[in-house]
Amino acid sequence: MRFLNKKMLMILFLSLILLISAFAFVYHNSLKNDAMVVKIKNVKVFPLKKHITYKGALSSYGLSEAEMEEIWTNIDDYKKVLYIFEIQNDSWLAYSVNHQIQPRFAEGTQKLLIKSEKQLLFPQNISPGESYTTSLSAIIKVENDQTDQEILDILSKDQFTITGERVGILSVEPVGKESVTVGPFKKE
Repeated sequence: MRFLNKKMLMILFLSLILLISAFAFVYHNSLKNDAMVVKIKNVKVFPLKKHITYKGALSSYGLSEAEMEEIWTNIDDYKKVLYIFEIQNDSWLAYSVNHQIQPRFAEGTQKLLIKSEKQLLFPQNISPGESYTTSLSAIIKVENDQTDQEILDILSKDQFTITGERVGILSVEPVGKESVTVGPFKKE
């Protein structure tokens, strides 16, 4: 009887070690893979005067006083562009954190571009299996004869690199970096 108890304890002990080892292996491997998936959900163009109701509101774009005066004086020549992104965390054991954006504007956009934000709107840390929608805005100067569709065709060629880090559910420090480039935008 005593032999049976020792044998049962040994089986339980080995099973526990095997279970812990399997979890450690799966956990470690899941942290090595990229967790972040990014999509450009939409690109929208609005008349700037629809969003800017007084000259001081332009200061949030980091414009000089002369640039703000020029835009405010000729506000009908300017548009606000909103690039809308969905960032999804496909991992089931890692958080996706510290998201940054690096726009790579196409040549056509660079000719129109006055100012672009330097970071995503309200970046968030994404729990495993979750996602969130965020955006980046820019101000462009358009020609009088350009239609919104022509502008969208130009803006749709832009690309963006979103960078972030992975943090395991059992760790505090980042355990890896990730980078995803999206674009050009294709309407679904």
